Amino acid sequence: MRSSFYKGRVFTLPLVIFLLMAMPVVTCAGSGQVVLVSPDADIETSSIPNWPKGPETGASSVVLMESSTGAVLYSKNAHERAYPAAMTAVVTSMLAAEMCDLDDRVVFSREAVYDVPSGTVNIAIDVGESLSVNECLQAILIRGAAECGFALAEHVGGGSREAFVAMMNSTAASLGCRDTSFSNPVGLHSEDHYTTAYDMALLGREFFDNELLCKYSLQKTLHLYPSEYQKDEIIEHNACRMAEGGAYEYEYLLGARTGYTDEAGYCLIAGAEKDGVRLIAVIMNDDKDGRYEDAIALFDYGFSNFAMVNASENETSYDIGSKVGSYGTTDIMGDSRPMLSLDKNDRVLLPLTVEFSDLNSYITYENVPDTEAARIIYSYGGVYLGKCSILFGEPSENYDFGIRPEEPAEEEAPQKKPFVFINIVRVAAVSASIAAGILIIYGALKWYGRYRKVHPNWRKQYRKERRRSLFSERGIRKKK
Repeated sequence: MRSSFYKGRVFTLPLVIFLLMAMPVVTCAGSGQVVLVSPDADIETSSIPNWPKGPETGASSVVLMESSTGAVLYSKNAHERAYPAAMTAVVTSMLAAEMCDLDDRVVFSREAVYDVPSGTVNIAIDVGESLSVNECLQAILIRGAAECGFALAEHVGGGSREAFVAMMNSTAASLGCRDTSFSNPVGLHSEDHYTTAYDMALLGREFFDNELLCKYSLQKTLHLYPSEYQKDEIIEHNACRMAEGGAYEYEYLLGARTGYTDEAGYCLIAGAEKDGVRLIAVIMNDDKDGRYEDAIALFDYGFSNFAMVNASENETSYDIGSKVGSYGTTDIMGDSRPMLSLDKNDRVLLPLTVEFSDLNSYITYENVPDTEAARIIYSYGGVYLGKCSILFGEPSENYDFGIRPEEPAEEEAPQKKPFVFINIVRVAAVSASIAAGILIIYGALKWYGRYRKVHPNWRKQYRKERRRSLFSERGIRKKK
């Protein structure tokens, strides 16, 4: 009985190790050299062959980014440092909205009121008065009120504006910003207060996911009524000319925030969504109206020349075929479930001038969550376009891509199930080595067990012989 148990364990363990080793060893089925890229690769899109030709823009630096993937559709000096001015309110408002209750009272300190330089936008709140967090958010997003930004920073930072600025920089770093440094919460000019068009777009991905902040950024009028907390009726108007009723009103606009200082020039960050595609445009150091014209031209360019495609439905380079773990009537595990599959929710940004098969791709295991085996990274001309996660096992059949046909199709052809090719030769070699090692260890243990059966008192006999030898040696020495 015991012998059969060991036999079962010896042959089962290598099989388990084989399967575990097989799962992460994934290689490209196609051939050819692939250039590894990162989403923040410093590439001018205008220099890429067969890339849709973008509009001429007058700003010093520009980025047009697709929000869900982080893919860049258009870039011009995207990683050049520039001053964000009042676009800084994007980060200040995100932090305040995340960390505070909207009904919290924000009391205006002397510093919050008097640290606002002359000529900087404000709404004339007095020392000791208070507004709710909700009212402060409206004031900085609709009007860019500097004293409200200072007061919010002190409120969130536990009375310390410096603590809040540290939070701003930490948030920027966590979202992937590499060339950003904030020194104040409202965008006052400082050599230590800078960002890039690319980093600002990364911050915009988070901002435009917040419906309330987007709504306030496009609200035409700030209207605060007198109360026991502040004595004046305040009415201010939104300066953004892309909002409803503005000279550059844009139908698909989600939200926007402008900025201006002499050093920064005229700036704009705006988000727009059409047919399920969300784009973010960042314009830095442009003309007063040129920033709106450039943003609209970029949005029209993006919506007209790019599409979001489902990666798993188009992927053909990575296929497990009839190898181990594929669907079929028999397999080594006795069932027909795949070990790996592609995430049906992942989408890739595709220029309409190229086919999905034209994209470069490679598999990476870096920065992959535990729920995934690996990821396929897609690019074209060195520009990152998105990823597709490789999942353990078979994906769920319940997916919603936001597309609902008006009428169900009469007959649907069976969809090809996406798989990933596994390098069986490499896995078999590794598994064979491990199995051989286990067999050697097992053999040694087996020999040891048999030896103990033949010599059950071997330790006792060894000690007796050792004592005899010792006594004999002492006796010889005594005689001498």
